[in-house]
Amino acid sequence: MRTVIFMIYMWVQLLLLMILWLKMQWLNKHSSREKRDAYLEKTVRKWARGLLFMAGAKVEVSGLENIPTDRASVFAVNHQSFFDILVVLAYLDKPHALLSKASIGKVPFIRLWMRELKCVFVERDDMKAGIEAIKKLTDVVGDGYSAIIFPEGTRSKNGEVGEFKGGAFKIAQKTGAPVVPVALDGTYNLFEKNHHWIKSAKVKVSILPPIETAGLSRAEFKELPEKTREMIVAAKAKF
Repeated sequence: MRTVIFMIYMWVQLLLLMILWLKMQWLNKHSSREKRDAYLEKTVRKWARGLLFMAGAKVEVSGLENIPTDRASVFAVNHQSFFDILVVLAYLDKPHALLSKASIGKVPFIRLWMRELKCVFVERDDMKAGIEAIKKLTDVVGDGYSAIIFPEGTRSKNGEVGEFKGGAFKIAQKTGAPVVPVALDGTYNLFEKNHHWIKSAKVKVSILPPIETAGLSRAEFKELPEKTREMIVAAKAKF
């Protein structure tokens, strides 16, 4: 029953968001970057938190003080559920651009708002497209906007943390942005564990101290994905 109510709520909210999207377009043309971004952040955060509430997610967040406030960052998050995207949009310091698989970019209405967030969509098995997506998101971070990556490249099949691929870390390498590891747990129990039926669950998010990348050697960058993964695994073990 919760799944049905959630789906109805989600689509009703998306239809209502179309009215707000029209205002978003006006702000894009006639307002400052600061006002435009503030409106976008408020709207997306409210939408994401509403969906998580309807799903029965009880979210606990720690470590917000670890997010750099003076520059763009690259948030590296372990990936275990469809709901991870909603959690990071709703409960980090503010919504940020995502490196997301292309199929999400085809969902009506959602893709419009993701484009406003400067999200970049990529075909998972297309290496050339992946390289181009990294370049686009690098430009986003270079322009002062933080980005969120899921270095596993796909959702975990059992809630455990998989191998972190190095491609998306090149964004930090090219921009000098710090990498902020984010440990996430519980979203798997919301959805995937229940054969894609939504069930209330506790969700924990731990934002870990940033890893500075400016000045790292090539060898140190090569080790960065595994170092980030180890930090996340250690944090999850404390949940």
